[in-house]
Parts: sequence; structure tokens; C-alpha cells
Amino acid sequence: MPESMTDLSSLGTRDSFNRTLRHIVNVTALVDAVTKGASLADVLNNMLEQGSIERSQIPPIVSVILVNKLNLPFRSQNLEASVTDFQKLVERFQKWNGLSLTLIYHHPNVGVTAVNPANVGHWESVHELKKNELLIVYSRSKKDDRAVAEKGLNAFFELLEGKEPAEDPAFIIAEARPATPPPPKAQPTAAAAASGGRRNLTPKYSVQVTNELFHNGNVEAWKNVIESFQEKMEGCEVIVYHEGELIQDLNSLFKWGKVKHGGLIFFQVAGPQIKGVSRLQKYLHEAASPRFEAFLKHDVNKVLNLF
Repeated sequence: MPESMTDLSSLGTRDSFNRTLRHIVNVTALVDAVTKGASLADVLNNMLEQGSIERSQIPPIVSVILVNKLNLPFRSQNLEASVTDFQKLVERFQKWNGLSLTLIYHHPNVGVTAVNPANVGHWESVHELKKNELLIVYSRSKKDDRAVAEKGLNAFFELLEGKEPAEDPAFIIAEARPATPPPPKAQPTAAAAASGGRRNLTPKYSVQVTNELFHNGNVEAWKNVIESFQEKMEGCEVIVYHEGELIQDLNSLFKWGKVKHGGLIFFQVAGPQIKGVSRLQKYLHEAASPRFEAFLKHDVNKVLNLF
């Protein structure tokens, strides 16, 4: 069979055909919105929240619109240090209305995330840019001046590194920034709402160890509490940190003598609809105390019913 025909094999079912058709319709509407001045990151996040697109669609959408259609200059790099303070970035890019930047951040817990540096809400969702994670930044001049767009890229990364970039007069335009066109209307599907909707991320919460040591019993208690939470809160994930490092396996870190009385363990929750965090923090605190045994007494074939 000719290669051109085999390329269409993914459209052989009704579901895959309809999914592809919705993607094409969304991209067409997005091209129109961005061409008229909308921030692609703003529109993508609105559509994620509505369940109109899935997070996995972000990279191909960005490629089609910002690379193939607009041919914008961009820069990609793995972050050399974590960044948690975004105030200067927000202030500058709210002021520099002649630039429109789109950040694509490969968040280790949330996934591919689109950020408009002038949008405070986007930074609140990200919380921090983590060391060694991939960041790709696309820059567009409102007057379609590529040299100005490239200067905007340089200014962004200088701000990210804590430097004070020079402000090109072309970064600011006299007229007010136009109102953002409304996001393309698309009917959310059940699958998209369940698996592709916006995934929020809480701040980090601390839990102090009050047991004499955080030993194997505390580890098992934490596992049971987290399992109970994730079972009840569909789509939510509990992420654990110690001394600034992401902990993939509780057993690998919390062995006998590793974390002592008074030590702090941090956690945050990622998920589409987050609730019950205060109760989770309470139970994790008890599981890190001499009362940890209360979370070990249950049927091994069943999950603790805590939430």
C-alpha cells in the first residue's frame, strides 16, 4: 500500500477521526485568534480549563502556529537553577506590550504547560521553574519585527537569571493593548474533561516529624495515607519533597535514621480538582508522629477510608 495511504490509518475509527477533526478545527480557530493579537498561552489555558483540548495537544499546536505559521524566533534550554520569584517578569512583560512571549515549560509533575509571562495566574499555577527541566520560549513583536522579538528573548532570559536587561523602545507601543479575542468555541468531551483538563498544583505544605525517627513504620503509614487520598480524589497525585529534592520512592529516602525528630518533609498535590488538603496534612503529620500505628491497622486488601 502506498505510504500516503498508510499515513491515514490512524483515522480508521470514528473516535480517532472525530478527535482529529476537533483538533484541526481548534487549530484553525487558534490561528485566527493569535493572528488577531491573542496570547496563545492564554487561549490554550482557557481551552484546557474548559476541557476543549488535552494537554498532549499543546506541543503540536505550538509547532503548527508559532513555528510553521508565524516562524517566530525561539530559544530552548534546560534550567540551570530553580526559579520561584516571577514578580519582575510579570511587571516587565505587562509593561512591554509590544512583545508577546509564549513559554512552553515541561513541568515534571503537571506536564507540558503554556505560560504567558505577563499573566500572574499562569505563574501561580506553575509555582516554580525547576532546575534541569526544559523551557522553550517563543517571542513575537507586535509589529512583526524579528530583531525586536529576538531582543525580547534575550531580555526574558536575563530577567530569569536575575539580571537587569536593557529596555528597547520598541518593546512598548503607544496604543493600548487590544482586548484578547475570546477563545475558540469547542464542545468539551467527556474524555477530554477527565484526562486533559487543567491540572492544578498546590503550594508546598510542610509536615514536621515528631517521632524520634522517621522509620519504616512511619513510611508505611505515609504510604497508606497517600494511597487513601489518591484513591478518593480521582486524578490527584501527592508529590513529596525532602531538602528540596523530589522523592520518587519513599523507601529510598525515609530509612532508619535518615529523617530525625524535628525534620521537615514537604508535599504538594497536583490534580484537576483539588480538595481535602488540610485533612491530608493533618493525617501525614500524625503518620510522622508516635501515633503512626493508627494508619497501619487495616485490611491489606483494602485501602484506608480516610477521606
